[in-house]
Amino acid sequence: MKDYYQILGVNKDATQLEIKKAYRQLSKQFHPDVNPEGEDKFKEIVEAYETLSDENKRKRYDNPNPFGGGGNPFDMFNEMMNQKRRRSQPKVKDKVLKVTLTPEESYRGVEKEVTYKSKHSCQMCNGTGGDKNTCTTCSGHGVIQQKVGTGFFTQIVESQCPTCRGRGSIVVNPCYNCNGEGSLDRFNTIRINIPKSVDSGDFLRVSGKGDFINGMQGDLLIQINMTKDKYEKLGNDLVLKFELSPVDILLNKTITINHPDGSLKINLPDNINTDKPLRLKSKGFVTSTGIGDFYVKINVVNKELTKEDKDKLKLLLE
Repeated sequence: MKDYYQILGVNKDATQLEIKKAYRQLSKQFHPDVNPEGEDKFKEIVEAYETLSDENKRKRYDNPNPFGGGGNPFDMFNEMMNQKRRRSQPKVKDKVLKVTLTPEESYRGVEKEVTYKSKHSCQMCNGTGGDKNTCTTCSGHGVIQQKVGTGFFTQIVESQCPTCRGRGSIVVNPCYNCNGEGSLDRFNTIRINIPKSVDSGDFLRVSGKGDFINGMQGDLLIQINMTKDKYEKLGNDLVLKFELSPVDILLNKTITINHPDGSLKINLPDNINTDKPLRLKSKGFVTSTGIGDFYVKINVVNKELTKEDKDKLKLLLE
């Protein structure tokens, strides 16, 4: 049995928060669209997370002996068989779409309209690809079975049928509209709700909005790409670059700055250190790991004085 804790790199007493954090880091590193050689590792990571993130599945995994308090042995057997069937069934590869967000949009959460190209079911053949015959290699199951090992250690291993590529059938009279593929490319426009506090590299799954392949509908994976503008997201913290002139510093004890929640007034320190940003506690991103802070990085620049500035400066000097 695979060691799911070792796969995720966490201890057996890890909290759900630690498990989720480990999964997010590893999924970003080994996702096939980021790391083409990490597909097998990514599948293991997903399998481990699906088990350990569910309290009931985790209990059954931690105590696999049904006679030692692990639950009904028939329930465990059915669950194991269902997992085996799910792994053996061919799946449509997730379609990945990168969506760019500003830190402000991440802070508030945002609804985005996205347009992308995907494979849709051919209406001419209803996605079948044409007339088909049952695959004789796998008898229509889409998978073939092989015995591995000897004696007591013999087990049956299922793999995708190489003849029909898991379809269970072979097209003998292809549809002229889709050339037997069962699908056609076309542009798709949808609106997606992106939750608050997402970060670069995060993935959001939109079920049933991916490619239609082999009679099955895949999912769409939204990959978040965070930009930098006047704001920057650093972990759970929100950072703002703010420009002040020497005259502003002389004439003002407080400054008004923009924040996604609205305007904020900040008291300026007597000695401004541009290397040390001003900090407002708990004004950053709200996440499951806590609430971040809001930092204001002061950048002193020269600017042309207005008449009002000159009058104020003259009065101050007098």
